[in-house]
Amino acid sequence: MSKVLNIAMDLRPLAHPNSGIGRYVANLLREFALQKSDHRFFLYSDRPFQLDFPLPDHWKVRTGKVGSRGLSTAFAQVFFPFWALKDGIDVFWSPRHQLPLLLLPQVRKVLTIHDVVWKRFPQTMTRDAVALEALLTPLSLRVADQVMADSQFTSSEVLTFFPRVKSKIKVVYLASSLKTDGETGSCPLTKSYFLFVGSYEPRKNLERLLLAYIQYRKINFHPFDLAIVGSDQWGAFNVAEFVAENDLQSYVHLIRRADNTTLRALYANAQALVMVSVYEGFGLPLVEAMQWGIPLIASNTSSVAEIAGNAALLVDPQDTDAIAQALGQMTENEAIRLELAHNSDIRGRQFSWERAASEAMALIVGDLAKAK
Repeated sequence: MSKVLNIAMDLRPLAHPNSGIGRYVANLLREFALQKSDHRFFLYSDRPFQLDFPLPDHWKVRTGKVGSRGLSTAFAQVFFPFWALKDGIDVFWSPRHQLPLLLLPQVRKVLTIHDVVWKRFPQTMTRDAVALEALLTPLSLRVADQVMADSQFTSSEVLTFFPRVKSKIKVVYLASSLKTDGETGSCPLTKSYFLFVGSYEPRKNLERLLLAYIQYRKINFHPFDLAIVGSDQWGAFNVAEFVAENDLQSYVHLIRRADNTTLRALYANAQALVMVSVYEGFGLPLVEAMQWGIPLIASNTSSVAEIAGNAALLVDPQDTDAIAQALGQMTENEAIRLELAHNSDIRGRQFSWERAASEAMALIVGDLAKAK
């Protein structure tokens, strides 16, 4: 008979459910709930959050009332260790790069690392975010008993900068946040289109994508439109201003904050997903697109190439000519598009939240759950 553990989780990302980490946490939590484990879960957050699924009766939620995102880290560092002491926590899991550093030594500490953007491309992040990562992530890696990475690429990146964690890092692949059998709305577009899904931030490489798209339209007789689905614009490049300045409004459709019903319709009707990020730790839109068997145009770098595999035309994300050529090839060569769509359908079945949750939970509890 296995030991019943008290497991605490940092669920602050659920206050931002449309973020990549927010979707990661929500999907794992749903699967943990479905596992019907006897372990007692304690869900910690600096502010209230909402879920679209019920929690088991023996789970406990503790939330603060922090109104400012700037105070979130300070709250977690102070209050989470206090709550953990009060709740008799055996294991603490943080899904967002940083652990509360004042947890008792006997508490098993598990950490998820999604990327090391703050090391590789700090210019694509805000100064505050980089400073926070630089201060707390190395300390968290040092005290962690177990580290989870989203991809082999992310694992190798972590080991490049922190080789001492080699013995405690494992890869757990993510999966799609959307279910193909869920409610599907009407598609807001009527013409054939390429699809981009993600935030409007520098590492998503939207400037080069749009420059390549302009070039593509000049050399193709029947070009597809481009749908850009996302939000959180920041950085020197302004997507909406670029589209307006280049008279692209008739062909480039900026869709802000699409709900899941609309997003399903957009995936289901897209000719291909385009993800030419300069850096990703995983790339959730890739596996979301694969659920609908959609071919991909993807970066040949970072985790994007690893996750896309043979379902994509791989391109150098720094080369606008290469991106434009891939857009043209996907438009004009139906045989390639159909082959990649077939590969996408097969590859997409390899990613499952049920599997991810089972692997993650095994790493979270480690040997603690074994009967003594």
